Amino acid sequence: MKINDSLKTALNTVVEKPAASESNPTSTIGPSANSVKPPAADITTLSSQLQALQATIANSPVFDSKKVDMIRSEIESGQFTVDTGKVADGMIHDAVALLKKNN
Repeated sequence: MKINDSLKTALNTVVEKPAASESNPTSTIGPSANSVKPPAADITTLSSQLQALQATIANSPVFDSKKVDMIRSEIESGQFTVDTGKVADGMIHDAVALLKKNN
């Protein structure tokens, strides 16, 4: 089973504003006339959606305890079988994804 916490990590990342002393108050160069800022409503909507997603993830179990108990009982009784084809397919899929990611 592959557990990926990258989404949860990304949602918990804090973006800090630079301190007032880090900004350049003597600079007279402002945003160019050609720069486009997204409307505030879009940012608010995205922020609300991200907060809802973060709450959903925070309240979700990391694993399915019923499934773990079922597999545990199958292993103990000797009835658990591994689908080697499915395992091999998963390994190939992961290897291909890694190769595509590095290219």
